[in-house]
Amino acid sequence: MKDKQLKKVLDVGCGTGKLVEFLTKSGFETFGCDPSNRAINIARTINKKGCIKKSSASKLPYKDKTFDLVTSISVIEHLAQKETRMFLKETKRVLKDNGFIFLVTPNFSSPARHICKQKWFGYSDPTHIQFFTPKTLKAILKKNNFKNIKSRTRIPYQLDSDAYLLPPMRNLPKPIKYFLNFAINYLLISSPLSTLRDSFLIYAQK
Repeated sequence: MKDKQLKKVLDVGCGTGKLVEFLTKSGFETFGCDPSNRAINIARTINKKGCIKKSSASKLPYKDKTFDLVTSISVIEHLAQKETRMFLKETKRVLKDNGFIFLVTPNFSSPARHICKQKWFGYSDPTHIQFFTPKTLKAILKKNNFKNIKSRTRIPYQLDSDAYLLPPMRNLPKPIKYFLNFAINYLLISSPLSTLRDSFLIYAQK
């Protein structure tokens, strides 16, 4: 966001407003919307007055060309096909020229889905009514006239030194902890095995 000088952000399906809070504290002008009364009531307690609104993803209460970036984390899988089309249409409307959309959603092409079958995490939520692979979601974004579309399952950074370590491992000497952490991070985040991850991110430009 900083590299691309994106300053004004809308988080669609903001839930309890944690991402809005984080981005605001990071120096961005951030707004959020969500259809849940309970969620937005919580979001409004931790964010500045007026930046959280109640709305669905398919009808955004904002003026044309308002935002540099629209984020939507684990939302699109909850939308029906018609709602998805309206969401993308609305996103294009509220984005400034050359603005970006950023999505995270369950990865239907993850090998974990085939291994876990009906116990796969994506199936655990009955409100998940659509599933996407990076390829299918890229096609949908392209059909809706988004450009410069990129997706990834890999994360381009290392997690902190305790990430993924089981509690008994916390008593190990630091050099061993760091080595194990590096190995786990490399295998599950930076290597081709990252395709085992259950979600993917995708972003595109208006």
